[in-house]
Parts: sequence; structure tokens; C-alpha cells
Amino acid sequence: HVAGIDSPGLAGSPAIALEVVRLLQEAGLETPANKSFNPNRAPIITPKAGMLVYPPKIGRRGLKMGPVGKNDSNGTDAEEAKMASNVICKCEKVTELEVVRAVRRSLPIDSTQAIRKRTRAGMGHCQGDPENYNCECRVKAIIARENNVSVEEVGSRPWPATSTLSQRWIDDDEKKDLEKRMAAQ
Repeated sequence: HVAGIDSPGLAGSPAIALEVVRLLQEAGLETPANKSFNPNRAPIITPKAGMLVYPPKIGRRGLKMGPVGKNDSNGTDAEEAKMASNVICKCEKVTELEVVRAVRRSLPIDSTQAIRKRTRAGMGHCQGDPENYNCECRVKAIIARENNVSVEEVGSRPWPATSTLSQRWIDDDEKKDLEKRMAAQ
């Protein structure tokens, strides 16, 4: 929470980071360059031309959709091709491989919200609706598998299009609780 930024502050983050480094250097902190640092990261999301390609064209496989478990892989590197074609979020065309690559990066991921921010899974028009394609549950299962934890330990939204509130529409009790919390600060 540098400079009191409460939201992700994505647009201002690079400039804020540079300013913090400058201030720390002025205060006497030595900041030697990290020779192994690579500022160029491979993208997680890969462009996709279409959803299903039948008949399959040479050199191009169609993306596969189906009920949970039908096209799922076991997460091993040997099944990378299967993961690359298994659609987890049909609205945003996010594949299992993209979710796995995001989870395996250096920044820990323990919630479906973290995957949303990195891959857009669950950010389409259905918002991960269980009645539609249920992509949030699919993402949750992959995070649990990759982190070797139970599905219950993976964070998720309490309802579609969540906020920090405990319920979708606040009632009088929720409003009083929020007022108490604000007064305590």
C-alpha cells in the first residue's frame, strides 16, 4: 500500500515503483542491479482464431468444450496439448493451459479472482455463472490441483460480480455493520 493506494493501482504502479526506488536511494539504500532479472515475460494468454474447428485443419486443432471432466487433463507436462485445447472459460476462450501457466508463475495464486486478473477466465458476459459453463468451478479445481490443496481451500467469489460486501444487496444490518467499521477507523 505505497502512497495509500487501496485499489490495484495498475496504471500508476510502474511510476510509483520508480519513485519509491528513487526515494529509497536518496535515503541511502544501495540498489545494485540484478543481472538475472528479465523484464520481458512471456504472455499467459494466447490469441485464438475460433472456437471449434471441424474438420480439423492441418497444423491447427480446435478448442474443445464439454462437461467438467470430459476434456480435463491430469496437469502433467505430457498432457500440454490436451490442456491447450481444453476450454475452461468459453466466454473469454481461456484454456486449461493458460490457467496452469498462470498458477505456475512466481507470484502465488490461491483464488479464482487472481486467475481472473491474469487470464480473464470468468470475466466474460456470464461472469462465471454456474448455470452457464461454470468456469469458476473449473478454475478452482485447477488451482487446487496445481497447489496440491483441497478445492475448499481455494478462494472464490461468494456470488457473481462480487465486492467486499458479505451479500449482494446490503440490508439495514449490513449497513449498520459497515458504519461501525468505518467509525472504528
